[in-house]
Amino acid sequence: MPRALVTGIGTVCPVGWGIDNCWEAAVQGRSGTARLEIVDVGDDDCKVAGQVPARDGDGFESSPLRLLDFYRFAEAEALQRAGLERGRLLGDHRARAVVASHGFAWKLDEFAAARRGETIEGCDLSNYYRRPQEGAHEGIGSDFGDRYSGVTTACSAGGVAVLEAGEMVRSGLADIVVTGGVDANINEVIVAIHSRMGVLTRHNATPETASRPFDVTRAGFVIAEGAAVMVVESEASAEARGVEPIAELAGWGTAVSTAHLTAGSVGGEIQALAMQRALDSGGAGVDDVDYINMHGTSTEDNDLSESEGVRRVFGDAAPPASSTKGVTGHLLGGAGALEAAFGAMAVHTSTLPPTANLNEVDPRCGLDDYIAGSARHSPCRGMLTNSFGLAGSNASLFLRQP
Repeated sequence: MPRALVTGIGTVCPVGWGIDNCWEAAVQGRSGTARLEIVDVGDDDCKVAGQVPARDGDGFESSPLRLLDFYRFAEAEALQRAGLERGRLLGDHRARAVVASHGFAWKLDEFAAARRGETIEGCDLSNYYRRPQEGAHEGIGSDFGDRYSGVTTACSAGGVAVLEAGEMVRSGLADIVVTGGVDANINEVIVAIHSRMGVLTRHNATPETASRPFDVTRAGFVIAEGAAVMVVESEASAEARGVEPIAELAGWGTAVSTAHLTAGSVGGEIQALAMQRALDSGGAGVDDVDYINMHGTSTEDNDLSESEGVRRVFGDAAPPASSTKGVTGHLLGGAGALEAAFGAMAVHTSTLPPTANLNEVDPRCGLDDYIAGSARHSPCRGMLTNSFGLAGSNASLFLRQP
């Protein structure tokens, strides 16, 4: 069976543009969350977000088409690092793309203008108004034609897209797959919806430390934006091109709970099933995992149920775990892809990033080591990364040294 290798990574997120900047911030535990500035929201809503900094370094990116800008930057970086030319890749019938996305970032005035058929900042958004999610996917994957697929499984979408890429390569369906996730949904409607659901942080006075996974003072997640793209390639293709792999995408698992729209499964049962299936898919056991990048949203339900799921799989011998959402916030549809990229970097550099803003672990979370404080430089032969979404969609990936 062909092995699926990660040969290129590209990212953009609230801490900067490019995988080097993003990974450095994750390792340093340097937060990119800040006071919400790119949209105005109601007085009762969350005032904190993970906004992508402007390319010129002045404020934050604010464009009707910034979702595509984020994706195209991340894709270009991933292809460059993998030594691939996009034009040649598009002509290769053995190349595919699978990307997760939730749609475009709409301000209410932009939505109304698009409905009237007007242009905004010179951009015609009418097609995306008529079919916002499909429009986003068309903009991302149209060049690949029928060799492209889009994923919209809420906050697990980025992880699901990556595992589909692994399946395509390992099954022999494709030699190279461009995969990842992107989101740019910081707008009045999305912020208001999540605020009313009670899942967004209320730490408005301290935006830099508002995302506090596993901390006793956590009070909800920080909505964020950005993109992560990886090149997943067969071992034969990588060897033929003389490319050194970053990591192996060795296993994956999914499990769905229909018990509740937002709550995790009782006792972490379904999350545990996704993790166990990822290990089984990779022919691995619990002793092969040196690190877990947790979904770790900084909500009470997720942090508790995910920790319980880890304990179900690993018992009292759980490996070090952390959530990088303390640095990046929650990229929604892009989160799983960004954290998979961080997982590949952890394997590649033998560095385990910390859980930023974790000062006092909630004792109910129950694991011994959430990597509080600073990063840990330690061998990382293999790692799990978890992506759990609304409506009970759960995905786990197992990456290891190639």
